[in-house]
Amino acid sequence: MTISAQLVSAVVMFLSGIVVGCVIDCARTIINTLPKKLWLRKITPIFEIIAWLFLGVCTFYFLYLIKGGQWRAVDPLFQLAGIFAYEMIFGRFFRFVGRVLVIIFIRPFLFIGHVVFRIVLFLFRFCVNIIKLLFTPITKLYTTFIRKRFKKQ
Repeated sequence: MTISAQLVSAVVMFLSGIVVGCVIDCARTIINTLPKKLWLRKITPIFEIIAWLFLGVCTFYFLYLIKGGQWRAVDPLFQLAGIFAYEMIFGRFFRFVGRVLVIIFIRPFLFIGHVVFRIVLFLFRFCVNIIKLLFTPITKLYTTFIRKRFKKQ
């Protein structure tokens, strides 16, 4: 391998570290800004493990494309350096962007879903109460008839 190919692979691994740090950090930021009772908060560890596995496979695919499958001990070091560079340089900016995206896109959908759920629940309870109201005289007549019937015997 020539010096330029090694430099390209180092730069790619460094950039992949920045991307990995960004993806994981944005996912954590988005999940942490969601309401605590939401089911997504409960499966966060599973989601994070799947994300790390997917990002690892993508990283090794990039290595395969660039270096033909050759792997050197410095490749993970460059990726770790990229993750640390992301944390030091870009972390605050991407966390801010993640919070803004949650406020602009995700929270309105959660609010609309909550409103629709409440409306459906209200309509269901309203229908049940109407049915109860309609059947109340029938049940009263039936229970009085049953009581009279059993008292005779």
